[in-house]
Amino acid sequence: MPPPPQDTPTPVGPGGEIAFYPLPPEYFDPSNASDEELRYFGLPLPMEFAGNPAAAAFRRAFLRPRPNAPPLRFLLGVDQLFADQLPGVVTLAAQASQPVQKSMNWSGGYVAPRGGRSLTSVMANWTVPVVSAPPGGTAPEYQSSTWIGLDGQKLYLDSSLPQIGTRQRWLTQPSARADYSSWFQWWARGRHVPQQDLALPVDPRDEISAIITVLDETTVRCNLKNASKSIILQAFNARAPAGLRISGATAEWIMERPSPLGSDGWEPYDLPAYTGLSFNNCLAESVSSGSAQLQQHDLEEARLIRMYEIAGNPMRTRTISTARRALGAPQGLELSYLAP
Repeated sequence: MPPPPQDTPTPVGPGGEIAFYPLPPEYFDPSNASDEELRYFGLPLPMEFAGNPAAAAFRRAFLRPRPNAPPLRFLLGVDQLFADQLPGVVTLAAQASQPVQKSMNWSGGYVAPRGGRSLTSVMANWTVPVVSAPPGGTAPEYQSSTWIGLDGQKLYLDSSLPQIGTRQRWLTQPSARADYSSWFQWWARGRHVPQQDLALPVDPRDEISAIITVLDETTVRCNLKNASKSIILQAFNARAPAGLRISGATAEWIMERPSPLGSDGWEPYDLPAYTGLSFNNCLAESVSSGSAQLQQHDLEEARLIRMYEIAGNPMRTRTISTARRALGAPQGLELSYLAP
């Protein structure tokens, strides 16, 4: 079987691009596919080592439908007609203070490897939250993004951030309604790279599964699945914006309020009220220089971030979203909206 074509990348912003793998045929069963077939279609291999049993199990589960669910089907990655209807938004690095982990735009958790190791993957499941207008809210639009990503922490030089997830919006005009969708973005400091809308359908309370895997210092592979609908999105590779490379310094699981494209990041959209959100099976993997052995990282090592806003007269800060670790089996990162 020949390697997948990667010579016609699809632009997603200044200096960045994505290239889709071939779409698997109808009735293709990835749980029984050979490693060669999985590579051809860009699907995850277990890649099990002594140090990453949970991450290997996550990848195997990604290739199977839920119990008693219909067989998995595969969907083309981009619906351009739909994507062109949505306004541009941009992710910003966490506007965080140290050592207290608080941010104007991020809430969730992240891990950072030690001993010179570099992260090579991040993965998680989450249930799409139901969103609505906050009590007493008067904004014309509220937005939140729920995603996994690599790097992007504010203190790293030339940091960039490949990320994939779901968007939750509450619109008040012309009539009040919620809107849900999926997207990818490779954020880069100082560059306005908009989100690329993806075709995976998303409804509130759907279970989403996502994996980002580092292929080389400038390329990641993205896998996205709606487990509730038994749909896997066409896999794709994404390349870093020109001149940047992956550091593997952090892995994140985040609820964010993004900013309008072209803004300076200090005026993000207001956060919609959201139902309780939990990232489950939060895992990342790392390698040390000169070794192919993968070591997994979970929420035992995670640092938490809470989101705040500046409001009121006189001006004051108020926490609007918090995160806590649930370290039982399975582990979870539980996020909560705090009403005014």
